Amino acid sequence: MVIETSERVIEDKGKVVASEHDPLVLMLQEQLLTQKAEQELLKEEVNNLTESQHQLIKTQEDMNS
Repeated sequence: MVIETSERVIEDKGKVVASEHDPLVLMLQEQLLTQKAEQELLKEEVNNLTESQHQLIKTQEDMNS
């Protein structure tokens, strides 16, 4: 089966096919980019917390010695 869209012609081989400019695809791409950005921020925060924890442990060890 061939699906004609305003963007391009897509051959369907038994799978659900969406145009790359389908509003749902665009929305999902935007959500994915947002999630990736949030994930990077969370990774940075975890790294900062880990570094702070290491500094705190070192300070405690220095105070105990």
